[in-house]
Amino acid sequence: MEQHKQDQSQHQEQALTNHHDEVSIMTWIFILILTAIPFINLIALLVMAFGAFNPNINNFGKAVLILMAIGIIIGILTAF
Repeated sequence: MEQHKQDQSQHQEQALTNHHDEVSIMTWIFILILTAIPFINLIALLVMAFGAFNPNINNFGKAVLILMAIGIIIGILTAF
């Protein structure tokens, strides 16, 4: 009985430490508008990718920066 309570307590503690708040729709809309503004988007993406935010926002920032780098490389290669 005591072992069951201890296991349940550990499971609840792990659930709390692995829990991240859900990103709201308004936050995503703000992020998408912010990333549509030239030059500001690069600064915003760097802050999102490497700042202390929700992991979903961090991953979004990193993914968009990777896609931007790929696009720039492809653009340079096809221009010459």
